[in-house]
Amino acid sequence: MSNIGHVQYSKGDVTGELKAVWLHEDNGRGTCLATGSTNSEFEGNYQIKYFDENSILLAELDLEIINNGSRYNLTWSKGGLVTSVGIAMENSSTLFVGYYDVE
Repeated sequence: MSNIGHVQYSKGDVTGELKAVWLHEDNGRGTCLATGSTNSEFEGNYQIKYFDENSILLAELDLEIINNGSRYNLTWSKGGLVTSVGIAMENSSTLFVGYYDVE
């Protein structure tokens, strides 16, 4: 399977910051840093930077996280065009996300 991945978001050191580790079928693995939401919860709009295992910047995207009660829906976009969509659950202050690329 290609175009699928997993990411784990945890709250950062300041309000509106998320830190994460990610794994993608085609693009390997790495870390990311999301900033932007003024909410202390996961829900919100973020600007996110993805880095590979060598800390090289791979991508900068917009991320929207919506809390739908028992789950979260996530949408990544660039320039207004959706690039990936995902679904998540929260456990132990971590958001566990499965996603796929739509482009």
